[in-house]
Amino acid sequence: MKDFMITIGRQYGSGGKEVGRILAQKLGIPLYGKEELMEMEKGREDYEEVRVFYEEQPVNSLLYAIAMGQGENRAGEVPFQKIREICSSRPCILIGRCGSYIFRDDPSCVKIFIYAGMDKKIQWIENQEKVSAHKARKLIEKVEEERAQFHKFYTGGNWGKVNDYDLCLDAGVTGTEKAADIILSYLESRGFTEHG
Repeated sequence: MKDFMITIGRQYGSGGKEVGRILAQKLGIPLYGKEELMEMEKGREDYEEVRVFYEEQPVNSLLYAIAMGQGENRAGEVPFQKIREICSSRPCILIGRCGSYIFRDDPSCVKIFIYAGMDKKIQWIENQEKVSAHKARKLIEKVEEERAQFHKFYTGGNWGKVNDYDLCLDAGVTGTEKAADIILSYLESRGFTEHG
């Protein structure tokens, strides 16, 4: 078994975070999402700089234009380094936070993208957030636009491009439990885990 880490990019309402939780439990490794990363950083001097990144806060288009006009975008330098430090010490799962970009050249990183059809995403958000189908659709459109802008700002690339991932799964079809099982099989086929 080789050392590895997993990044999970996900559409809003696809169940991607839940897939990550199931996978972390089955593998016995930590999962790092917004809450876990924020908790680790509390009280540190660069907390404010990484807080905005960890929360995946929407990026102002004027801010983006200014950053891009100054040549190389260094906005992600501190948070990227923090994430490398956290995730490089042992096997783990990183949810979002431009993980597929940060670890794009790392052969021990398995980059996953979880998506679902709009109807399935609406159902998921209706159940999770206790909102109407109309409100769920609006939330999905808003969050996905913000994620695309966030990714573009920090990486210069387009969010959700299939070539940026090793494996893309429609959790709307498989469900979250089966999606986690498929990822486990994929990890095994790559020699990262052993059948147990």
